[in-house]
Amino acid sequence: MYRFMIDKRFQGKGYGKEALRKAIETLKTFPCGKATSIKIIYTKDNTKSKKIYESIGFIDTGDVNEDGEIIAQIEL
Repeated sequence: MYRFMIDKRFQGKGYGKEALRKAIETLKTFPCGKATSIKIIYTKDNTKSKKIYESIGFIDTGDVNEDGEIIAQIEL
């Protein structure tokens, strides 16, 4: 997932976490073919996103992309 964003007006209401869970459920059906993991990125100063991703099971890979964003991954 390149970007996973919730409009500021709807943040803090649990919508993002639930939407991410639903997206993962859908991806586990392999609609685009077999996969072993999902990767997501976030900026190092976005501690709220990091906390949400970790609560769902994403783990920091220790890698960063060309823009300096942190890459986290969850196994399917």
